Amino acid sequence: MIPKRFHFHTFSFFMSLLMSGVMSLAMLTTNSATWIEVIVSWPEAWAVSMLVAFPVSMLVVPFTQRIVSKMVAAN
Repeated sequence: MIPKRFHFHTFSFFMSLLMSGVMSLAMLTTNSATWIEVIVSWPEAWAVSMLVAFPVSMLVVPFTQRIVSKMVAAN
């Protein structure tokens, strides 16, 4: 089990992993001529997008949480 003190890092990692995978697949699908081209190119595209997505999420998640907490009413 991962210690609770790493919650933010773990959340950012998995959020980045899933979002970069979906987005890289979506972009390749719209820009590629064949499914074979998508399948062959996807792992590299996903790896590159993950290298960008993880550090960006470490910066964006806290900022986004602050914005949302100001917009959402407390019960």
